[in-house]
Amino acid sequence: MNYKIIIDASHGGDDTGCMLSNIPEKNITLELSKYMYQKFESLNVPVMLVRDKDETIFPVDRIKKITEMYGDHKFVIVISNHVYSDKSYEVVYGLQQSSQLPNRIVSNLMQHHEQVICHSKRLGSNVHLDYYSIHRDIANMQVLRISYPFVQNRGDLDKGVDTIVDTIYEYIGGKVENDWYQVSKGDTMWNVAKKFHLSVDELKVLNGFTDNLLRTGDRIKTKKEENVIQYVVGKGENLYQICRRFDIDLIELMEYNHKKSNLIQMGDVIQIPKRNSIEHSVCKGENLYQIAGRYQTDVEELVTKNHLQNKQVQTGDIITI
Repeated sequence: MNYKIIIDASHGGDDTGCMLSNIPEKNITLELSKYMYQKFESLNVPVMLVRDKDETIFPVDRIKKITEMYGDHKFVIVISNHVYSDKSYEVVYGLQQSSQLPNRIVSNLMQHHEQVICHSKRLGSNVHLDYYSIHRDIANMQVLRISYPFVQNRGDLDKGVDTIVDTIYEYIGGKVENDWYQVSKGDTMWNVAKKFHLSVDELKVLNGFTDNLLRTGDRIKTKKEENVIQYVVGKGENLYQICRRFDIDLIELMEYNHKKSNLIQMGDVIQIPKRNSIEHSVCKGENLYQIAGRYQTDVEELVTKNHLQNKQVQTGDIITI
């Protein structure tokens, strides 16, 4: 991976930018740029900030600083961050640049239901002259001028940054770990679980959480393992009974679920390492939907696996999970 990243927080110092709900643009771009910097740094990508504090940088000095950081060559990507009072993102790339990276960013932002405008922009009628000086005055680097929509919830902007960073990381040859999610400001256990089609209990079990608290910046697991059964504890069940049912050692099960005690209660979700097919003996009054729910699987899957003619089961029937 030969690429290096430069992040330019627009404006600063005497240049406040536009005012967004009484907040100067320079403050928002600096916060976003610092967050973006941390994301790239956590991925071990060489990255530098043009400004990391509230300071005035004149345009000519800004260009000079950018070109001196890593040198002006094609393996440097410059992200110039801006914020404006609109509902859409705007990604502007240079007239002489490839549209491949900006188009990838647009595609991934749109997958998250964002509105995006992506284009190059010329100065007047001159088809060879870029509108923005950051594109005109930098010869070889890939320069993206990204404007973010202003929203009250900062966490929504952070999610946009996450998407942009992940897209760039994949573009330069990195592999994004989609099984993990970095907690943003304003995230709750409920909305993160919903985003990844999990229940709160499943998300807690996956990460060994004992409460519903999330801390900004934490990386949490969001994908259930394929060879694991998510088992919902029934009324009156204890961990010893579950161990016998699944033929697993108590200590192993406790360690697998990050549990410090063997106390459980109805409705808890327990992760069971799947070794062989599990056989469930249908209890009195139990139906296929209840069985599927307890094992966090689909009714149709149970019907297919057990060669059932319909969805009716009787007490004592053995159902393979």
